[in-house]
Amino acid sequence: MKPILFLLLSAGLAAAGSRQIDLAGSWSFALDSTNKGHGEQWFLRTITPDVMFLPGSTDQAGYGVKVVEPDTGWLTRSFKYEGPAWYQREVVIPENWRGLHIVLFLERPHWQTEVWVDGVSGGTRNSLSTPHEYDLSAALTPGRHRITLCVDNTYKIDVGRNAHSVTEHTQTNWNGIVGEIALHASDPVWIDSTSIASDVEHKVLRVTCVIRNATGAPLAAEITAKAAGLESHVTQPVRVSAETSVTLTLPVPDAKPWDDIYLPVPDAKPWDDIEPSLYTLDLSLAAGRYSDQREIPFGVRGISTRGTQFLLNGRPVFLRGTVECNIFPLTGYPPTKVEAWERIFRIARSYGLNAFRFHSYCPPEAAFTAADRTGFLLHVELPVWNKTVGKDPVLSDYMRAEGYRILKAYGNHPSFTMLCLGNELIGDDRFMDALVAEFKKADPRRLYTFSADHVRRAPGPTSDYYVTQQTSVGRLRINGTRFTRTEEGTDHDFAPSVAAVHVPLVTHEMGQWAVFPDFGEIAKYTGVLKARNLEPFRDSLMARSMIDEAHDFQVASGKFSWAVYKEDMEAALRTPNYGGFFLLQLEDFPGQGEALVGVLDSFWDSKGILTPEEFRQFSSPTVPLLRMKKFVWTSGEPFIAHAEVAHYGRAPMTDAAASWRVVDDRGHAIASGNFPRVHLPLGSVTALGEINLPLAACRWAASQLSARSTCRWRMWPPRRIGKSPSPSPARRRATVATCGSILGPILRRRPLAC
Repeated sequence: MKPILFLLLSAGLAAAGSRQIDLAGSWSFALDSTNKGHGEQWFLRTITPDVMFLPGSTDQAGYGVKVVEPDTGWLTRSFKYEGPAWYQREVVIPENWRGLHIVLFLERPHWQTEVWVDGVSGGTRNSLSTPHEYDLSAALTPGRHRITLCVDNTYKIDVGRNAHSVTEHTQTNWNGIVGEIALHASDPVWIDSTSIASDVEHKVLRVTCVIRNATGAPLAAEITAKAAGLESHVTQPVRVSAETSVTLTLPVPDAKPWDDIYLPVPDAKPWDDIEPSLYTLDLSLAAGRYSDQREIPFGVRGISTRGTQFLLNGRPVFLRGTVECNIFPLTGYPPTKVEAWERIFRIARSYGLNAFRFHSYCPPEAAFTAADRTGFLLHVELPVWNKTVGKDPVLSDYMRAEGYRILKAYGNHPSFTMLCLGNELIGDDRFMDALVAEFKKADPRRLYTFSADHVRRAPGPTSDYYVTQQTSVGRLRINGTRFTRTEEGTDHDFAPSVAAVHVPLVTHEMGQWAVFPDFGEIAKYTGVLKARNLEPFRDSLMARSMIDEAHDFQVASGKFSWAVYKEDMEAALRTPNYGGFFLLQLEDFPGQGEALVGVLDSFWDSKGILTPEEFRQFSSPTVPLLRMKKFVWTSGEPFIAHAEVAHYGRAPMTDAAASWRVVDDRGHAIASGNFPRVHLPLGSVTALGEINLPLAACRWAASQLSARSTCRWRMWPPRRIGKSPSPSPARRRATVATCGSILGPILRRRPLAC
């Protein structure tokens, strides 16, 4: 063990002048499956014999019970462990840290942590959403110390076994600590937290700081805020007691925004989903011989509602979102590196999306930073999916505390636009509505809602928006309603539900149409989770000598799945004054019965079903749409349809020109025309005109007609999908598809009599 001991000690030394000690590396380690560590006071002794690397999980290190039988319905862990696990190492505190404020920072533990320094308790933390921080100033004097951690992933608080913060269906209930693990030191007078709110109209920041003083005596101090690159700063004197909150203001006579003048940023560009402009606020504190500094990225952003629409900086915005269910098969936990999240957001952007819903969990800091940079609107949830909300005092206290922790940790990110209490919550509605009201009053920088829901048929009175599958007057998606009623065509929307509520409506988990598995994907599961749930499907095909058809099954089911997704998405876009949708989902959901519902696999890689360019034809700020009474037409009648455009771009479009063309399955043009030029206001669905096409010229019943609209206007160049491959004669169907359509299989009721 001596070489290991040397590694532990040398890794705990701070560089000269440094105010951080990185604790990443090898830790002495022991599982405590019989839960005897506390009773035997393991924190008072040297823990042996195992060693584990942090950051990491017990799954990654191969500790726990080796899994032999595969799980069915979701991915299989190689190792499982639930209970306390003990981690220990020694650290050397340098002499120049004497008298400093010292914090142990654990970015993302799972889930409850306790800490001891030389056998003396430093407290307990239990957040699933934010870093665990411990003030160890009194214990970590200069010299050598032993830090002992107990991480317990036992299910102690009933957040719901299916909550994606803990469930085996997605990230798993792992044990460990990931992300940054370090000791941070600062002067004993320091900036504890900062809140930045922005007034988009007046281009002003409201900066509120909490300053703490551990010297034991009040001190005169000065705090300065500068907006880097914006030539704006304010300096304010303050007298600091044990805890002091100060809002930075400029004493300008007769100024009215917010009844005071805060930090003006007149040259700042607004942050939004199209141009995510970011800046940095430099904060410095001077209190005699003590000082502290912070650099905080920010964006000038306002999110609000007007009637049943969202407003981003005063302009209507439509949420084109997907659900992220904590699906990271290689690690079993969400990444804490910005680059990993930027990849995900860039892929989602290529498919025309601008929003993410985090299903019953809150992502790490890196996700917010990446969303700030890429312009995504984030709907974040407390880590709860429970049926007794408001009836369990322990859970109620946890939800309240967790909400405030999330707001404090991530509240300055402009991408953090929405906070929700959890997924499909059932329980005491009055408790949920009261908690929403409490959060709204405490932090009005974002919008709030009680639940992402399929149970409660109306929004709570305090909710700013309503994410649901069904209102009191009808469903907001095809799944379970219109699948077999193909004669209805596309002449429908969700307007009755919009009229029944007073806040923006967002479709909850739109889609959920499964795609046949890609068995080649099994080899990609090289981490802690294995796709053993897919093996029975593969073996079944092999037993029937059909494995060579697996790819055809996936492509066919995928094309059908996303034709139906498309119909749902366009129905939402056709709805005037609609709020948006959250898909379930762009990528696969490998839990809850192998819900392989994505156009991408669980690794955010393409399945080859739809290209991003094809997808953006019905998922963009501006989308052409077609209303038609039915899908199947005969040669004895005219094809009649009405074209529209949904426009949620950066600015209105004037003198917009649009044209249409009908082609057969061989790509030959049958007819074409131009619509009158129109003005496209923001946040609206605008009529383009009617298409009236006699079908008598159709030459044979197997013709497959595709109506395509090419719209020419500023900021939206002409686009069309490539020619669809001709189907076999036995499978040809006569259809007319929506503008920019991907043709899906539609059952023919009557043949074309040409």
